[in-house]
Amino acid sequence: SVIVLPAKAFDTAAKAVGKPVAMQVNLIREEVETTNAIGYLPGTDPKAGVILLAAHVDHLGVQPDGTVMYGANDDASGVAAVLELAHALSSGKRHKRGILFAAFGAEEMGGFGSRAFAAAPPVPLTDIVANLAFEMIGAQDPKLPKGTMMMTGFERSTLGPALVERGALVAKDPYPEQNFFARSDNYQLALRGVVAHTISGWAVTPTYHSPQDTIANLDIPFMARAVQSLIGPARWLADTDFRPDWTP
Repeated sequence: SVIVLPAKAFDTAAKAVGKPVAMQVNLIREEVETTNAIGYLPGTDPKAGVILLAAHVDHLGVQPDGTVMYGANDDASGVAAVLELAHALSSGKRHKRGILFAAFGAEEMGGFGSRAFAAAPPVPLTDIVANLAFEMIGAQDPKLPKGTMMMTGFERSTLGPALVERGALVAKDPYPEQNFFARSDNYQLALRGVVAHTISGWAVTPTYHSPQDTIANLDIPFMARAVQSLIGPARWLADTDFRPDWTP
């Protein structure tokens, strides 16, 4: 549930941190429906586990004043990455592990799509070896080496270093103060014990949540190189016995 407070009421509440605050608010009940789209590539060994590759398919829609929030980077770019990885990983021989491809709804409203997935997963959560979510990979972060994306919570598990060792162009999150690890769909899986991270490009790009988040402002060559760098590591993860662990 979300309560939007007028500025005066918010200031009153903010001044009373740690103390009870009573106020009257007018509640308006609104219901919306969201959808998750899921694809599955079966593996050859049912006991080997499953990999989850995901992105969120929603954005901010049309605003009350008619402004269109396109969401090309956030997160059509991530959905494109999942589709490209699905295309690549479904070609050739079958992999040892099964691979789930998911497009989650309602991430912008509070991660409701990934929450629903985690609450009623199509496979047991204990079978999911790792989850990689893709969020805003449409622009190069000036703080990172050319062609490199960031992985939120890189230091929290053994997954990131293992992917880098096999050619993935990912690095540590240069914005730890932003707590991006807990701000994307991976977090709902992580809360339930699954080693889950989000891979992003420039997470603080000036077009974030603005009408300028259009395809014209995407760096398509950067996206292509970055996603291509993940195909080999993803194939390795789908065929290996390696299981990433959380670090202490």
